[in-house]
Amino acid sequence: MRCPNCGAEVPTGAVVCPSCHYDLGLTQRIPVTKVAWCPTCGALVPPDAHSCPKCGAPVGAPARSKSGQAVRDLGIPTIEGPVAADGEDVDEGGADATRAMPRIESAIPSEPGPESATVRHDRMPRTRVLMVAAGAALALAGGMALWITHPWDPNLYITHAQTDADTSMAGYPGYISALSGQDGSTATSSDSSSDSSDSSSDSGSDTGTKSVYQSISDDYDKLGTYADQLDQSVADLTSTGVSGSKSDRESGKATADQTAIELSNLIDDIASLDDSDGTYADDISNMTTLGNWLRNRSDAICEAWKLSVTMTTEKKILAPLEKIGYSSGKDSYKTLFDENYDAWKPAEQ
Repeated sequence: MRCPNCGAEVPTGAVVCPSCHYDLGLTQRIPVTKVAWCPTCGALVPPDAHSCPKCGAPVGAPARSKSGQAVRDLGIPTIEGPVAADGEDVDEGGADATRAMPRIESAIPSEPGPESATVRHDRMPRTRVLMVAAGAALALAGGMALWITHPWDPNLYITHAQTDADTSMAGYPGYISALSGQDGSTATSSDSSSDSSDSSSDSGSDTGTKSVYQSISDDYDKLGTYADQLDQSVADLTSTGVSGSKSDRESGKATADQTAIELSNLIDDIASLDDSDGTYADDISNMTTLGNWLRNRSDAICEAWKLSVTMTTEKKILAPLEKIGYSSGKDSYKTLFDENYDAWKPAEQ
């Protein structure tokens, strides 16, 4: 045996050429000697065996080809040749002529090519998809145009004034000759009485001082009233605000909010008290401090009532009060107010 690659002599049974190391397993032919196959299971049967060593089926003598080698009958049907008029077969190519196998058509259709009509149709979007996409694009573009332009309200995005400001003197109250409290007198309309100016200034100063004291005293009493209202609001919060009905909680919140508004207005009134000569400056400063303590406490109470309306737990409701040191009905701001309220009571000068 010679190597088909280099032509060197190769020993029998070798799978690699010893000269060029060519793989002979791809071209080597193994002759079929005197062997047979079991017609039942298809296993190889040794020569002169009468039964299959695998399934035990009886095996007859193996069929022989004209070359003397054993052949295996695969049961492939032959194609009959042309028949003569007398019924005998016509041998066109002799007894050894090759029979043409019939063409077998596959039941599975072949894969369509990239240029087939089916593939081109599949690559194209559906008509319905195109129509829906076009309609959605038109609707989106139209909606954005309407949202930007607002044709029903062209002045929506105009921020500058549309009418000219009134710069006339209509409604002007006139000039003020004197400010109340600065000179300790009420509005006086004449400066012609120069000979009695000293006496009227002294009497006006006394009147202004008394007026300032009266305002301070009234605001001081109001601070005590609002302190009592905050105490009552805290008591209602720990009872009704925790376990009461929704309407009771909303009523308590409304009362706390109203107290907070009135207290804020009172603090503004205290800050605007006119004490030109500084007689009651310390009293006004002390009352401002008292008002700020009450306002800080009021903010925490209002926040607690706001949580109460949402019907949450008692711990969450009282959390704003705990931030200002609430314990047993008192907190840090209440303690400061109670300790200094009586000591800071204004006295008439």
